[in-house]
Amino acid sequence: MKAPSRLLFALLLLPSPSVAQTRSTDLPRQMYGRVQVVDSTTFKFIRNKQLVRLAGYEAPRIRQTANSNGVCWPAGEVSRAWMVLRTLGRDVNCAPIGRDRNKILIAHCFVGETNLAATAISEGIGYAFNYRDEPQVPAYFDIERKARGLGYGVWSSPDLPTPWLYSASLGETVTRDSERPDTLAGLPLLSPVANKIDDVNDAHGG
Repeated sequence: MKAPSRLLFALLLLPSPSVAQTRSTDLPRQMYGRVQVVDSTTFKFIRNKQLVRLAGYEAPRIRQTANSNGVCWPAGEVSRAWMVLRTLGRDVNCAPIGRDRNKILIAHCFVGETNLAATAISEGIGYAFNYRDEPQVPAYFDIERKARGLGYGVWSSPDLPTPWLYSASLGETVTRDSERPDTLAGLPLLSPVANKIDDVNDAHGG
């Protein structure tokens, strides 16, 4: 499966003044270190036990299975394993941009120069998805359309329900509504700090 171009990744790293101006004072500017994957979209920093969820991204639930041309495969387990393999033994660099209703940090996270959410979406591991009342990431939908057009991953299984519809079918309460924008805008990403800063690590993560 192909990832987005280097140019796209370069654009993802550009700072966004609008995000910086509206950032809450209780948000750490950077979190850096090893993580434990909790599920396909959330992990916990080993050092300070801080939970972080990837902004603008959703993935199949762990029990979901897909069928691609007669081949059954565990979509939920694959999405979680993908995140484990991408982060195992690697330092993860996160730029928090908000908190959800459970006060969990929402962030853009990178391993090296790899944007985890954008890469997962580009490879058909999961979906672009924005929750209401959370920072919006509209540019991921452009990446998703390309993966869908190429039939990557989840898009190779036409009958695979999206995770939010799957949860609804089980009677689970949806506490946040999705907003899939009709138009695209620039991606509001903060640049990850290239170098480790000891006082930032001590205060905020990893």
